[in-house]
Amino acid sequence: MLALSALGTAAFAAAGEQRPLNEYFRETWTTRQGLPHNLVQGIAQTADGYLWFATWEGLARYNGIEFRAFDRSNVSALADNGIRALEVRRDGTLVLGTSRGGVTLLRDGNWSRLSTRDGLAQDEIMDVAEDVAGRLWVATESAGLDYVDGGKVRHFGREQGLPSLSMYLVSARADGSVWAGTTEGLVRVRDDTVQVFGPAQGLPPGPVFDIAFGGDGTVWVGTERGVYRGAGDAFELASAALPIDAVQRLLVDRSGNLWLGTVNHGVLRLRGGQVETLGSEVGLPNNRVAALFEDHEGSIWVGTNGGLLRLRDAPFVSYTTEHGLADNYVRSVLETTDGTLWVGTSRGLSRRQDGRFAAPAAGEAALNDSVLSLAADAAGGLWVGTYSNGLVHWTPDGVRRYSSDDGLAGNQVRAVATARDGALWVGTARGLSRLRDGSWRSFARAEGLPREFIIALHAAADGRLWIGTANGAAVADGDRLQSVDLSALGDIEDVFGFHEDADGTMWMATDRGLVRERGGRYAVVNRRHGLPVDTVFQVVGDAEGQFWLSSNRGVLRIAREQANAVADGRLDVLDVEGFGEADGMASAQCNGGSNPAAWRSADGRIWIATAMGLSSVDPSRLQRFARAAPPLVIEDVRVDDRLVVARDRLELAPGTRKIELHFAGLSYLMPQKIRYRYRLDGFDADWVERGNQRFAQFTNLAPGDYRFRATAANAGGDWNGHEAVLDLHIAPYWWQRRGFWIGVILTTLALLYLTYAARVRQLQRSERRLRELIDQRTQDLRAQTERLTAADTEKSALLVRLREHADAFERQAREDSLTGLANRRWFDEQLAAAFADAVRDDQPLSLALVDIDHFKRINDQHSHAAGDAALRAVADTMRRELRAQDLIARYGGEEFALLFPQTTLAQARVLAERLRHAVEAVDCSAFADSLRITVSIGLAERTDLTHHERLVSQADARLYEAKRGGRNRVC
Repeated sequence: MLALSALGTAAFAAAGEQRPLNEYFRETWTTRQGLPHNLVQGIAQTADGYLWFATWEGLARYNGIEFRAFDRSNVSALADNGIRALEVRRDGTLVLGTSRGGVTLLRDGNWSRLSTRDGLAQDEIMDVAEDVAGRLWVATESAGLDYVDGGKVRHFGREQGLPSLSMYLVSARADGSVWAGTTEGLVRVRDDTVQVFGPAQGLPPGPVFDIAFGGDGTVWVGTERGVYRGAGDAFELASAALPIDAVQRLLVDRSGNLWLGTVNHGVLRLRGGQVETLGSEVGLPNNRVAALFEDHEGSIWVGTNGGLLRLRDAPFVSYTTEHGLADNYVRSVLETTDGTLWVGTSRGLSRRQDGRFAAPAAGEAALNDSVLSLAADAAGGLWVGTYSNGLVHWTPDGVRRYSSDDGLAGNQVRAVATARDGALWVGTARGLSRLRDGSWRSFARAEGLPREFIIALHAAADGRLWIGTANGAAVADGDRLQSVDLSALGDIEDVFGFHEDADGTMWMATDRGLVRERGGRYAVVNRRHGLPVDTVFQVVGDAEGQFWLSSNRGVLRIAREQANAVADGRLDVLDVEGFGEADGMASAQCNGGSNPAAWRSADGRIWIATAMGLSSVDPSRLQRFARAAPPLVIEDVRVDDRLVVARDRLELAPGTRKIELHFAGLSYLMPQKIRYRYRLDGFDADWVERGNQRFAQFTNLAPGDYRFRATAANAGGDWNGHEAVLDLHIAPYWWQRRGFWIGVILTTLALLYLTYAARVRQLQRSERRLRELIDQRTQDLRAQTERLTAADTEKSALLVRLREHADAFERQAREDSLTGLANRRWFDEQLAAAFADAVRDDQPLSLALVDIDHFKRINDQHSHAAGDAALRAVADTMRRELRAQDLIARYGGEEFALLFPQTTLAQARVLAERLRHAVEAVDCSAFADSLRITVSIGLAERTDLTHHERLVSQADARLYEAKRGGRNRVC
């Protein structure tokens, strides 16, 4: 369970503030998410940012999104999959202590091993550590302690003073001493001299499982009887508030807090005698803790027998029944003037005081009903609208309930508002009611309501009452009700909430976006302007000029100034920041249809009602989450679908068709929100932004030198200035070399010169003959003139042929020689022009990326000639099946691109399905018996996209979705 024996106020150093442990965001991983084994015994982080986890089934490397396993099957230097300990040396080497395979080391991608053959006393390793002198210490299972200094190994056993040869751990201290835990007590080694600590020094008899060193010189010791604190050479029990349990792991975080990993009580945090506990009842995978680690960003990682848990700070904090709420399904939230936060849940009312939620002290059974609405009264009481028990008025002195028997229009109360004239307005599922001077009056359609189902009420500063219903809005001014005509803004029906600016501007949260009323004029902000959802439940403004919108897909933040600019027609697209589960919300599904569904408290925090508790965010803290850009690494490089090892430069063979690079930003706070961009110098004119996609692909690059550069940024942060870089060199075929073409040009020029010289000599001879015969044969002169004219024509024809050759070379640069289709260069130019035309004319434009399924299998099983024939067959089918206006190109390898001008996504899907069936029907018997060709097709449409590269990225993502879905399909 997660309990406070004293209200803990320590926080991670990254937060720089004091928060209870149960307010931190918790995430877990098991073998279901990719861990090789659920028992995590060691955790380390290398300088490049990778996190490493030691398990019984090998080593796992984590990049924030996925795990990669290293074991005996893919690492020859790893003699055993059972890994007990991890240590990162100062030179960057990752050291692994294995259960019976000695010590394995990883440095700069190279694996090596130390074992009994190198002088170790035993291959069964319990722990490893590096001391200040750079020596590697090795604690063995039953053969004592070793250290490795260069190529020499020094052994410590009973003869050197160890009380036992069975070791649990070894740890190095900054003062040069090395400490070790044995089955018979604590050991300190200083200058090769062993000192033993046991009952005489205040420690309990028996084993020592772990040691941690505080910044103030304190030595913390984990034993089977709890944790002990040492100063000098004396030890004492750390705290009477801690349970008496075996403490297997200790961690002193950067704030000086002590974390304990126990056998039976899960994780404990100790600060100044105050203890907080995190157990399996609230998310710890298992109460037996085997590893504790604080990463570079201040998150705490906990390895257990049942999986991995991470505690981190997040923008949002979620409160649930664990924190005292009556139920996790929260419908409404409101703060009264005394600072009490009231929460309406599906199982009753809760209030928050002194950081804890509890039910109010009241005997009214109606307060245990589903609470839909809340409103404060002027006297300090609270109006509570319930699902089926009408309206309850709660005061510290007592409770009174109103129902339809008392004159209320209905017993399902979804909104309550107190007007400036003192009247109480109540919105029910059966109409609107007003309580004034002890008398009820109800309003329905006959009085001007667009519908009796009332969802929201707002008492405006000008004295009017705004009413939101399931069929539009209305305004009450005294006894007169008038419907608001929103038909010109779209098919708006549900009006879920209101927000009034200081200048009287009214904002409505509706099922078709955000509606603004100013001076009697209405405007809408919706999907066309960048909102990712149709339905908005509540609008809350903060002190920093931002609007917070609750929705079924999380919480959205937009700038009030931008919202006004869109409503005024001065801005086309909003900047929208979305928040969900990755940001600390227990559920991204916010609740609406009850009021208020969100609230800004006096301290500036925004509170949101959700389907899994009450979420809150402090807007003033958000800037600290705009962290420095994460480090970026290039993880994989695939050349023609083959994984290759790449360091700083990659040499590629002639004819390389496809290059695919996968990269990752190594930040673990919100890895799903890391943005990426890349640029291939020598090919890309500018940076290509990929959103959160972590790969880049290039096909049919020309021979030459390229430099791939990638960078990343956290949400709201700047791009990393330290780029991940990989140089590429694609060797040319002999006929692609510059020297070859220089030779061709020189040879052509030489032939032209020889032709010209021969012709000049011929003309000179003709001239001499002409002079001799000019007086004798006038007719011969005319004939000679005709021959000269013919020679001139021949020269012109030669120039025409040369021009034709030049045109042929130009066509080859834009045409695929195998299929006769246009190539990617031509297609990219046409796509950019077509995209610009479609945007200018507001016409639809669809793009399809087509990939031949299992093309490598065709080459491997039938021959490369069959593969070429298959490519030609698919190309011919495309020419035959597609329309004259459609553009077709071979995009690279087995991939084709299709552009459908003036074609919607639905029309393009019909064309793509027809093409897919036609390809599947291709007869391949002429070049490959039993071959059946199928294709996967990804479709994208221009609507709402700002650049043609985003159209390609969207089609590429849909193509991958088609392949993941089983291939031979259109997505």
